[in-house]
Amino acid sequence: MNVNEIIAVNLQDLRLSQNKSLGQLAEETGLSKAVLSNIEKGKANPTINTIWKIAEALHVPYSALLELRETAVHKVAESDLVMQCDEQGHYRIGCYYSSTPERDFECFLLAFDPGVKHVTEGHTEHSHEYIFVREGKLKIEVAGKVFFLQTGDSLAFDATLRHTYANEGEAVCEALCINHYPRG
Repeated sequence: MNVNEIIAVNLQDLRLSQNKSLGQLAEETGLSKAVLSNIEKGKANPTINTIWKIAEALHVPYSALLELRETAVHKVAESDLVMQCDEQGHYRIGCYYSSTPERDFECFLLAFDPGVKHVTEGHTEHSHEYIFVREGKLKIEVAGKVFFLQTGDSLAFDATLRHTYANEGEAVCEALCINHYPRG
């Protein structure tokens, strides 16, 4: 099953489980009914921002739209990651582990080309983000404070706050990102 088929199945399941029509979801996301319908039919390749809009409107983690059913033991090879891209293709994100009823976090591989800046308006209530720079340099701004991370550095912050990632270096920057959604 390709990523568009996975998103299609998950979007329809989540939308119907919340008794939302395509029209209601369109109003909440700012996307058209036609776009949402094409995503549900597996005929569209939604961008990262589109997936975030849908996830926010459905009050689910980003990865809930990308996850496959898991078994008791689950290996994920980096080469098997399905990378989603921003509109220009310079910011990429792949999901290692999605949030499930048993798992209150998601784990992503992030890749930023040189000169790329990505803004996130903030995640769901009470969420926390943990970034581990695997390779390169990453500038992160959170709540008006700027942090410069290099290979091996990490930053933890309140993910409900608007945050900006920027690769001001000359090489691709890769980072692991854990979004934690505490329960209770």
